[in-house]
Amino acid sequence: MTDVCTVVAIFTPKPEFEQDVRDVLYRVTPLVHSEKGCEFYALNRDVEGRYIHIEAWTTRQDWIDHMEQPTVKEILAGVEGKLQLEVEVYELYNIPTGTSGKGTLAQS
Repeated sequence: MTDVCTVVAIFTPKPEFEQDVRDVLYRVTPLVHSEKGCEFYALNRDVEGRYIHIEAWTTRQDWIDHMEQPTVKEILAGVEGKLQLEVEVYELYNIPTGTSGKGTLAQS
């Protein structure tokens, strides 16, 4: 296992707020890139219309610190009342497999 903290955060917008949720995530995502320990913070959209952040933080503490930043507060305020479900958050630690580097997301 690696020490890199990989996080998946899933936002499921109510249909009438899809654009609002997209806009706040799109606006805030680049701001997170300069936070301490952010290795990547990538916004994705799946075929069911959910917005999914896939993130990697150098350490778990960097991720915990990120959760207290104004960027997270802005996201949570911007999506309040606009989601079908609570934000789903999964904290992961990679178990590298294979020899080509294709068995891991974070390359630290």
